[in-house]
Parts: sequence; C-alpha cells; structure tokens
Amino acid sequence: MPSTAIDTFFACTIIVAAALIATAFLCSTMQTSISSTQNINKESYLQAIADHIITNPGAPINWGTSSGVPTDFGLAAGSSTIPYELDIDKITRLNDLNNYSLSYPDMENAAKLNNIALGITVSQVMSINIEQISNSTGNDVSFTFAILTSIDSEPTSASLNCYVVANNYLSNVTDSTSSIGVGNVTVQIPSTETGNAMLIVFARASFDDRITSYAIYNFLNATQESAPNNDILTLTPLNYTLSFTTNSTDLTILKGYVFFYSYWQNLTAVQGTTQYLIPTIIDKSPLVIVLCGFDNGTYFQEWTSYPQIPLIAGSTFVGEEQNVFSYTVTINNVLYKVNISLGDVVS
Repeated sequence: MPSTAIDTFFACTIIVAAALIATAFLCSTMQTSISSTQNINKESYLQAIADHIITNPGAPINWGTSSGVPTDFGLAAGSSTIPYELDIDKITRLNDLNNYSLSYPDMENAAKLNNIALGITVSQVMSINIEQISNSTGNDVSFTFAILTSIDSEPTSASLNCYVVANNYLSNVTDSTSSIGVGNVTVQIPSTETGNAMLIVFARASFDDRITSYAIYNFLNATQESAPNNDILTLTPLNYTLSFTTNSTDLTILKGYVFFYSYWQNLTAVQGTTQYLIPTIIDKSPLVIVLCGFDNGTYFQEWTSYPQIPLIAGSTFVGEEQNVFSYTVTINNVLYKVNISLGDVVS
C-alpha cells in the first residue's frame, strides 16, 4: 500500500477512535448528569413531602383531638401563626403508648404515600442525665444526684426545678447546672417512702426559656426512665383530658398531679368517669402527669408526659434507604427536634 494511502488509513482510524472515545465520554457525562438530576429531583420531591407534613395541619384540621383517622396527614397546629408550630395532640396520637394512637397504615394512607416508607421521631432539644452519687440515712433518707444537661452532646448550662413524689409526700428543690452542664441536687425522703418515690427533673436552658426538658428517676429501680412502665395504668392524655385504663381487679385512685417547670397542680377528676382534666398552662414547659393509688392494697404511681415525647413512629427502615429531613419545631411554646424519614422513591 502506498505511503500516502497508509497515512490516510491511520488518520481515519485515529479520527474514528477519537470519535468513539468522545461519544463514550459524552454518554458517561450525560448519564452522570441524568443520575445527578434524578437525585436532585428525588430529594426535592421528598423534601416537599416532609415540609408538607410539618407545615400542613391535615384534614380535618383538628384530627388530633379525637380517635378519628385523618384524610390528609399533617402535624401543624391548625390556627397557628408561628412557623413550624406543631399540634400537641397530633404528635401525641403518633405514640403507640396512647390508646388513640394512629396506626402506621392509617398514617401512610393519610399522607398519600405510595411505596414510600415514612418514619417520624420527636425528641427534646436538651438532654438530661440523672446519676445518683450518694445517699445517707437518718429520720429521712438524703439522696444526692448529679444532673447533666447537654444539647447535641455539648454541655449546656440550665436552671433546674426538681420534684420528689411519694405516698403522702411531695417536695421540690431548685438548683442549676454550670457552664459545663453539671449540677448537684440533694433531696430528702421519709425512709418509709423510698421504695415508691419518683424524682421529676425539669431543666431550662439559660439562653432560651423555650428549651425546657424533663427527665424521670425511679428510686425503686435506681434508674432513669425514658418511658412510662404502664404496669398498673395506661395513661392517655388527649385534648387536655387524661384517660386511664387498667387490668387491676382492685384499684383505688387517690390523687393526680400535673407538673411543669415552674409549679405543679392537682388534677381534677371528672365525676363518674376514668378521666381527669389537664389544665392549660402558660409556662413554656412539657407536662408530666402522675396518678397515685392502691392496686390490691399496694401503693403505686404511674406517669406520662404531655406531649408524649420521646416519640418514634412509623417505619424502622431496616434494609431500606432512609432520607432524613430535620426540623426544629414548637409545641406549646417549647422547642423540640423532629426528624421526618422517607424511603426511596419506587418507580
């Protein structure tokens, strides 16, 4: 083959190869761009769903106050003018400790999600850890606790208001935690009542009174409790009414209390029912509700919170993609953290 023809052949081969490489690169770049666009579109789509759940009151607008199933799922307070304000009863109805809890299928159907898993968690902004560090016995038993307060694992200074509740005994102690989030609280309890006593700790962040949290310590088990035991009673707060159910064959309710950061009040029983009225308070605080009584002659105390937080509802996302959207919200003038988790979009 003449050298000119050979040169032309190799030149054409190089051009074809270059064109193939360029085409492959362009296809790869286009695929990457398409995939990236799809991911952006998916994230925007899921973000819109999460935003709708947080900012929309749902339908009916007051679905949280009854046992009915909503036709549209939204957690926002119906008449609120505050951004990201959620309804206390809608949040409470997501807790499976509640006798009127909304089932996961009902929640997904109301949210109109097709093949997309949904999970919701609500937690206090500030964490409280209670550790017993000493006790001494006299006419009364004196207990000293270390109280640790933190936000996102960072120590936070806070003012403390602590209540001790036992049979025919109620007292409170105030203190604070330091800039490194540590404080000590000492309480006295009659020696005959230590087996049924409960310590309720409220902490309020020094820089924002909307950051107010609670924690419960059970003296009998010497442990901090993250959720009610419901051994004797199941307590259900809803629409500012506390209902209870029990399997006890011999039950006597002596009294009920509602505790919040600044104070406490007695609960008023609704005559002829198993219900108590929950007062509406203006304090920026979660509520801790306690019922006391006798079960077959043995004294007991059961507690719950209003709203019933911490909350974990919906899918556990085991083996599923999980897209998490985080919000800081207000419930009854208190700040909480909410995560809305959504699964993969199935085409």
